Amino acid sequence: MNAFIFDFNGTLVFDTPFHRQAWRQLLQEKTGRSVSDQEFFEHVNGRSNDTIVEHFFGAGMAPGQAEALGLEKEALYRQLCRAAGPAYHLVEGAGALFDRLQRLGAPFAIATSSEKTNADFYFEALGLGRWFGPDNFVYNDGTVPGKPAPDLYRLACARLGRPPTECVVFEDAPAGIRAARAAGVSTVIGVNRDAGEGRRLHQVFGIPVLHTYEGFDPLPYLGQGGGGGQ
Repeated sequence: MNAFIFDFNGTLVFDTPFHRQAWRQLLQEKTGRSVSDQEFFEHVNGRSNDTIVEHFFGAGMAPGQAEALGLEKEALYRQLCRAAGPAYHLVEGAGALFDRLQRLGAPFAIATSSEKTNADFYFEALGLGRWFGPDNFVYNDGTVPGKPAPDLYRLACARLGRPPTECVVFEDAPAGIRAARAAGVSTVIGVNRDAGEGRRLHQVFGIPVLHTYEGFDPLPYLGQGGGGGQ
């Protein structure tokens, strides 16, 4: 039976606007720089903070400075999420899909570029403990490269006891799709609420794209080797 691995930000929670607002606020304060949505799509979505900070601020920062900037941005992000109240929630149909995968006995996990403070926040704000724990929640703990490196997905596959060829990955970002494919994942499914970005994912990577999980049937993807969506 194949395993299912989900990216988190922009895939299980449509929180991209909160991340973009936090980065814009931080960059405006620190540099006065503005950032287009296209730049976010290509250079921010799905990537780890150290990579993003290097993109915006350049390489060669003092030790700890990049990490401090990343943590400052994440604090802004969590503040925005808390202020959103009920508008901050799992993508429609995600919880029902997790429940169904549990009933089917299908292994599933999250593999996210988020660091620990945000990972803890997700469990607190969204009740992830109902479906996830240390064995099936992989985050960027600083010991492995972030996406687009394949390490997070390889680690998630290992946690689930499945080779990458027997895993289905759900992703919203080019960096994450490249990471999954570099890990050897057989099947990738796009998830994106934004119609324009969803079309770009389909056109560039040739994958199906969901707008929510409502109506998604996992059964065709449970067989040996996956079920399409290359």
